[in-house]
Amino acid sequence: MAKEIRIVTFINDREGREQGEEELTRMVNDGFVIQAAGGGTGADMVWGFVILQRENDDKDS
Repeated sequence: MAKEIRIVTFINDREGREQGEEELTRMVNDGFVIQAAGGGTGADMVWGFVILQRENDDKDS
């Protein structure tokens, strides 16, 4: 069975955080599972990423 991987990135300001939360909510509801998350600082902002995975029956392995 094939796996599908997605990475969601966001900047930790109000707008970026809200967009990230909306995207993560949609993806988890679509069957993705959070595998890892991380982040750091750069250009005087905090940023983050979340790696998600799900089984994909529609694709050939």
